[in-house]
Amino acid sequence: MEIKITLTDAEYKALAYVAVDPVDWVQNAATARAMAGMEEIFQAEVAAALADPKAKTIPADRETVVLASTLPSAAERQAAFEATLPVVPEV
Repeated sequence: MEIKITLTDAEYKALAYVAVDPVDWVQNAATARAMAGMEEIFQAEVAAALADPKAKTIPADRETVVLASTLPSAAERQAAFEATLPVVPEV
């Protein structure tokens, strides 16, 4: 999957100041966060499978577990949270 970002000239200059290769830095940051998310999903799914007496096997391949996961995305969790907030009338 390709994700495109846009930086202002000033933002790019600032990133170039702190990173030897800004493009590599952004790629590495996104990849590291994705890997951490994959580990979170994997651990949650393994815990759920271990707690389910009907589960007979747990796939060993992390990518398989992540792709098969039905855990809600951050956007879905945020929307569910916002749906629980009281509606404040406008004044």
